[in-house]
Amino acid sequence: MAPSKPPIETNNPLLAEARRLRLKKRFSQHFLINQQVVDNIAGLMNLGPDDTIVEIGPGAGFLTEKLVPHAGKLMAVELDRYMAEYMRRKFPTAQYPQFELVEQDILQFDFNRVAAPKFKVVGNLPYQITSKIMFLLAGELDQPVYPLRERITQLTVMVQKEVADRITASPGQRAYNPLSIALQFWFEPRFDFVVPARDFCPPPKVESAVVTLIPRPEPLVQVNDMRLFGKLIKAAFSQKRKTIRNALLGASFTDGATLDRVFETVGVNSGLRAEAISIVTFGELANAFGSNAGQN
Repeated sequence: MAPSKPPIETNNPLLAEARRLRLKKRFSQHFLINQQVVDNIAGLMNLGPDDTIVEIGPGAGFLTEKLVPHAGKLMAVELDRYMAEYMRRKFPTAQYPQFELVEQDILQFDFNRVAAPKFKVVGNLPYQITSKIMFLLAGELDQPVYPLRERITQLTVMVQKEVADRITASPGQRAYNPLSIALQFWFEPRFDFVVPARDFCPPPKVESAVVTLIPRPEPLVQVNDMRLFGKLIKAAFSQKRKTIRNALLGASFTDGATLDRVFETVGVNSGLRAEAISIVTFGELANAFGSNAGQN
């Protein structure tokens, strides 16, 4: 998707509206004021009249305005009391019967309130709690059964670009890390586009990016023991500058003889670093360690 053009200072209704709002630093509020970016995000959602969507942190409702006419149901979760009241005035029930505002912290939100069995999620996530929100929605790596993950059909979020790079990174890339594995194991990620700081009011200190995650029909690799798999990932990345063999030894994952036997069985070069090993190979390693009596 083409990069966004800078918002025009003059005759920009989003900018004018944002400047009239009362910002609270503790909520790290940055309002998206580039209409092209708003339109692009709305287009990614592919909404139809039967779709239910949960919007995280709608703020001033700039994206909500684009989404609500095309959704069967839009539930917006907003923590800031001032912005929640602003949204109620902007989207009155009589005019927008498909809109519902929930004044609550998304980390405390009960997704059982969403009546539809399946729904989509969109939002501009606060940087300081991005990981917490992502794992709330996707579940932890070692949770093979996570009902909420079964209900989400699409997750499109704006996050700090550095986090977007990690979510979508491939083996061999510097950004590839345990977050990449934890999310890509269950979801197919897509890096949609970068959103520069100038597209916000006030502008943040870093660039942002929009990413989309679509649930996989099956996990990327079949793993026999998810607890062991998670333990392996954590140990392998505990000392990223070391080879995977030395990192696992340093983390007391298992003994050297077992490591060498498993690496040979799976066909893994023990001189590689963790960032060079694919999720599928990590899964195969976890299964092989699980079948060896020497693992801790």
